[in-house]
Amino acid sequence: MSTPVKSHGFKPGKIEKNIINLMRKGDEPHGKSILIWNEICQTYGIEFSSYPKKDQPEELSKENKYKCGLTRLVKAHILKPSIILPQTSKNNSLISNPKGHGYNYYCLTDFGRLVADKLYQEQQHKERSLRAKWDLERALGQLREVGYVEVTIDQIQGVLWQLVGDSFENREEFYGFWSNVKIGVMLQNYKVERERVSRTDRRQKYHL
Repeated sequence: MSTPVKSHGFKPGKIEKNIINLMRKGDEPHGKSILIWNEICQTYGIEFSSYPKKDQPEELSKENKYKCGLTRLVKAHILKPSIILPQTSKNNSLISNPKGHGYNYYCLTDFGRLVADKLYQEQQHKERSLRAKWDLERALGQLREVGYVEVTIDQIQGVLWQLVGDSFENREEFYGFWSNVKIGVMLQNYKVERERVSRTDRRQKYHL
């Protein structure tokens, strides 16, 4: 299991993770300066009306949270702010890492890209785990529907292959993901009762 990303005692919270994920999507080529504040406002619905900001406490609170998140990420050396100079015939350049924070443009540092990739992998792992749980529950449900009260892992794998086999390149990849150990552990987490098939057959059968 992957471990949470930390940097010198800094652990990204939900706001920081949201920002890092948005930065990663635009980090092509790596180190590209991104107008991230516009992305934040559009993605997370920060929108002020024509009334004074002080009269819009909900939007103001969201804005402050994300601004503070940007500042924390800069201090953790995950992001660095950039100034985009106006494009003219004499000047079409970019100044990186100005003093202070609160700029619209930011880029991921080399370390920031490592953090972003790590968070992406953790999210993918979480999504796969949730999907696997749902697929196993569907397989067990189908077995119950046709009258099974006891099943082996081989039978569960057979139903899973019918349900999700087309999402794998081949059976080898399927069994690499849906291994006996993985299914056994998941069934244990569900507290499904089990016993040996027989005295001579050491396989386990699970009570549905």
